Amino acid sequence: MEALTLFQYIMKNAISITQLITIIVLVISLWITYKEFQRSNKVRKQDIYTKLELSSIELFKIAIDHPEIEKIYDAKIEKDISDIEKERLLEYTACLLNLFEIQFNLRLSGDIEPVIFGSWMPWFYDLCRTSYFKEVWKNLQKHYTPRFREFINSLINTIDTASESEKEKMFYEKASQLMGDDEVIKNWLKGIE
Repeated sequence: MEALTLFQYIMKNAISITQLITIIVLVISLWITYKEFQRSNKVRKQDIYTKLELSSIELFKIAIDHPEIEKIYDAKIEKDISDIEKERLLEYTACLLNLFEIQFNLRLSGDIEPVIFGSWMPWFYDLCRTSYFKEVWKNLQKHYTPRFREFINSLINTIDTASESEKEKMFYEKASQLMGDDEVIKNWLKGIE
C-alpha cells in the first residue's frame, strides 16, 4: 500500500512538474517574442525615419535645381510669375505638405520620436507664415486628412492673430498644444539666440 501511495505521489507531482516546465517555457517564449518585437519595432522606426529623411533630401535637390522654388518662403510672391513657375511652386508645396502630413501622422501614432517631428517645425513655421502658402492652402487642404487640416488651419490662425513679435513663439505653443502638450515642440526655441 505504501508503494502505491509513493507511486501516486510521484505521478501527481510529475504532472505538476510538467505544468511548471510548460509555464516556464511559455514565459521564456513570451519574453523572447517581446524582445524580438521591441527590436523589430526599433528597426521599423529607424527605417521610417531614414525614408522620410531621404525624401526630404530629394526635395532639397529639387530646390537646388530650381532655386525659384524657394519663393514659397518669401512673404509675398509677385503676381506676374509664369504659369510653369506657378505649377512648380504648387507641386513643390504639395510635396512638402505630403511629407509633413506623413510626419504628423507618424508622430500621432508614436512611430517617430518627438524630436524628429520637432525638427520639421521650423520649416513649417517658415511656410505657414507666408501669404503664398495661406492662399494655396485654401485649395490644397481638401487633399489632406481632417486632423491635419485642423492642425494647419489652427497654426495659420495663430500666426495671423499674434502680434508680429509673438508670432513664432505662439506658433510653437499652439503646435505643442495641438500635439498633446508636446514639450519638445513647446521648448524648441529655447537656447537659440
